[in-house]
Amino acid sequence: MDIELHNHEQIEMLNQRGGRTLSIVDLIRAGTLSVEMAACAVRALAEGASLLTGARPGGAGKTTLMAALLQLLPPGVRIVTVDHPTVIADGLARPAAEPTCYLAHEIGSGHWYGYIWGRAVAAFLSLIGGPRRVASCLHADTLEELADILGSPPLGVSREALGRVSLILFIHVRPGPRGLRRRVAAFHEADGRGGHRLAFRWDERSDAFERLGALRDEAGLRPYLNLMRELAEGGEAEAEGVRRRVLAFYGRA
Repeated sequence: MDIELHNHEQIEMLNQRGGRTLSIVDLIRAGTLSVEMAACAVRALAEGASLLTGARPGGAGKTTLMAALLQLLPPGVRIVTVDHPTVIADGLARPAAEPTCYLAHEIGSGHWYGYIWGRAVAAFLSLIGGPRRVASCLHADTLEELADILGSPPLGVSREALGRVSLILFIHVRPGPRGLRRRVAAFHEADGRGGHRLAFRWDERSDAFERLGALRDEAGLRPYLNLMRELAEGGEAEAEGVRRRVLAFYGRA
C-alpha cells in the first residue's frame, strides 16, 4: 500500500485542470478513446511498456491522458517523478532491480516542476530496460513531428531510443456540436523491429476510431477487453475506485 499511496500522490500532481483527476473510464465515456484502445494500452503497460503522449496545443489533454494511463500500471511499480536531472543520473548509476516508472511531467524547455530538456531527455529514455520504464508527454501532433523534435539539438534522441517506447498516443482537439471534442487521433505501438505501427486512428468526419489491421494475440487481449468493458459499463469512474478494480484484475490474472 505504501507504493499505491505514493503513486497516487505522483499522479495527482499531474492534475492541471483542477477538480478530480480523470480516469480511463472518464475518457472512454467522453469518447476520447475506445474500449479496445484502452484494452491494448493496459495490456502493453502490464507487459512493461513505456509511454509518450502528445498534442501540439496546450490544454488538449495529453497530460490528462498520461495520468489516466498511469492509473493502469501493474501493482508494485513505483512512480518516480523526475524533478531534477540527478534523478535520472541516480537511476542510471544503480542496477535496475525494482519495477520503476520514471515520470517526467513534460519534455519541454520550461522551468517547471517535472520538465526535462536538453541532454537529459536522451538520458531519460536510456532508463528504459528490464524493470524500468518511462512516461512523459510533449507538444507534437504526429509521430514524425515527435521524432523530429526529439532527434534535433539539443535533445539528440536516436530513432533506436525512441523505438524502445512501446506506446505513443496523440490527442487532437476539434470543435464539435456540444463543445470541444478531444480524441486520441493516433495510437502507435511498438512493431517488434525497433519502430512503431499505427494500430488505431480517429476518423474526424465520422467521429469513429478505426482499427488498422489485426491486433497482436487477440485471444490474449480478451481479458483486458473484458476489464475495460466492465469498467466502462459500471458505475465507478473516480480514479481511486477504478484503480481498485484494476488491482483486483491483476490479482486474478
